[in-house]
Amino acid sequence: MRKILFIITLCFLSTSLHAQNTFIKVIDTLGSDYAPCIQETFDGGYVYCGKSNYGGNDVIIVKLDSIGTVEWGKTYSGAGIEYATYIEQTPDSGYMVNAVYNSGLNGLNWLLRLDINGDTLWTKTFSVGVGATETGNGNSMASINNSLYGLSGYYLPPSQIFSAFFIASIGNGFQLASKIYNPSIYGAESRSIDKTYDDGFIMAGGVGTSASTADVYVIRTNTYGDTLWTRTYNFSQNDVAFDVKETTDSGFIVAGVLYDTTVYKNNIYLIKTDSAGDTLWTKDYFNPYHQVAYSIEQTMDGGYIITGTAMNSANERNAYLIKTDADGDTLWTRIFAISTNCFGLFVRQTKDGGFIISGHSNMPPGGTIIIKTDSMGMVNSGTGIAEVNNPFGFNVYPNPTAGIFTITAKGISKFNSSIKIYNLISECVYSGIISNNIPVQINLNNAPNGMYAITLHTYNKMYSQKIIIEK
Repeated sequence: MRKILFIITLCFLSTSLHAQNTFIKVIDTLGSDYAPCIQETFDGGYVYCGKSNYGGNDVIIVKLDSIGTVEWGKTYSGAGIEYATYIEQTPDSGYMVNAVYNSGLNGLNWLLRLDINGDTLWTKTFSVGVGATETGNGNSMASINNSLYGLSGYYLPPSQIFSAFFIASIGNGFQLASKIYNPSIYGAESRSIDKTYDDGFIMAGGVGTSASTADVYVIRTNTYGDTLWTRTYNFSQNDVAFDVKETTDSGFIVAGVLYDTTVYKNNIYLIKTDSAGDTLWTKDYFNPYHQVAYSIEQTMDGGYIITGTAMNSANERNAYLIKTDADGDTLWTRIFAISTNCFGLFVRQTKDGGFIISGHSNMPPGGTIIIKTDSMGMVNSGTGIAEVNNPFGFNVYPNPTAGIFTITAKGISKFNSSIKIYNLISECVYSGIISNNIPVQINLNNAPNGMYAITLHTYNKMYSQKIIIEK
């Protein structure tokens, strides 16, 4: 019998390890508003950074577990409006955060070093860094071996012409270099930065060609920001890059937007270059309505994953996900209509082959959106409805449990409130009704050990808790 149980447990653990958790969350913890960056953490969870709309707009960092449940959230205040634009986990399981301090004409680039719990170890401000937009595009970070950090963005100098900048900082916040790039009397900007194979950096954004037109602008530098080469790319009246990544062939992939003057709308496009910035191919992803690409990454299969926003015929903006092959040809697209106005701002492929997306929704339900998909961009039935934070006394105890536990919820609807419980492969193992402030005892003694997601459905919304079964 013990041998059979051992085999069953091994099978379940193997299935869980290879399963692709999926979920959609709308998070308003501590006023969480938008998240221009999210990363998978060493423990299999996620961490994102962005802006809180509490207390006059502050930096916010939120740590999630593997099923998207908030483990902790913290805010970091400055002199005025602050927000974070990029986060990386450090080898000691802490975090390095790039942010904007006192956004505005006197704004600074702000670097924060945090421990594993989000507590501040040190912060450092640099003399430039005001140019990040509310979506975070325009102020970014990349690291070389977690020891040297390249910060890039754009700011408004005394000349009143926007200029791209670069700052190199070592891991203790000491500034090694600072550079300004402005090849045009109409201004220039950097919106993204990535490290290169030879310990340099690649930056991308836009450069003005007149008072109302611009081209894509790409800058290749060494470790200290010294220019190795620059390239401009012109496809329409107005072109700008929102993201750039080095590819496995030492070339680069640039994602951005062009303004199609024939139909007066924005279109997503990609530029694939060699290591010298010379164009290998370009792709224009046609949509009848406006669309923008904010983030791109090369995937495990050599293709690309892109997220952004796409407008529909009702003038609603939806988070948008595009998967392409290595040549930029579309394999599939996904639309996430979480609200009437939502944006996908950042995407990364996860260790299980799926994708994690962070972004923003400014229509009910408003807040930070976090989407975890499988490898095909799908969100499975267990958590396929956008979840918002738990405003009710939705409690589960004891937790962990040997299999029998109690669920309570206060202030929920008198009608049509229900509980569903899913395992890590999105199979529903329990479904039942729950009433306001009346405990419901659940018996899952026959369920295998592991983590489960408990979902409360009420008011056409869904709230989740996790529970661990240990026998």
